[in-house]
Amino acid sequence: MSHDKIKAAARERMVRTGEPYAAARRQVIAEIRAAAAAHEELGPEYSDAVVASFLERVEEEIDARVDARMAEARRPEAPAGPDGKRALLRGIAIGVAIGLFVAVAVGGNPDEQLHRRVLVLAAVAVTIAVTYAAVGAARASRRLANQRDARRPVL
Repeated sequence: MSHDKIKAAARERMVRTGEPYAAARRQVIAEIRAAAAAHEELGPEYSDAVVASFLERVEEEIDARVDARMAEARRPEAPAGPDGKRALLRGIAIGVAIGLFVAVAVGGNPDEQLHRRVLVLAAVAVTIAVTYAAVGAARASRRLANQRDARRPVL
């Protein structure tokens, strides 16, 4: 077995068992030596059994990895939190503001266009002010939550 394969097997064992690298590497080498000794001791008539045993262990490892990945993939996503709802409401408000702007600014009597433009500018100013207020409130809320979390004792 090449050095790279031994190194990879040792790292996999580290992840699986939590052992330090040196201990995992020693165990991997011990397993390889035990398999080689069993192969030499049993002789060529049992070589198929030794290979089958090794392949069975490899299949078990692959099955464990596939199960872990499948379990990870099955985790449901968290529902939209308050930030997601705020973004949705902000998007709706911007859409309504743009719709009102288009409805008021386009068409109609040319004599009333100046009056409409003033109303549209006032609506845009109010929308911007409300958006900044909402963003500021959200930042303050997050800041307070972070301060509260920082004061909690870690268990």
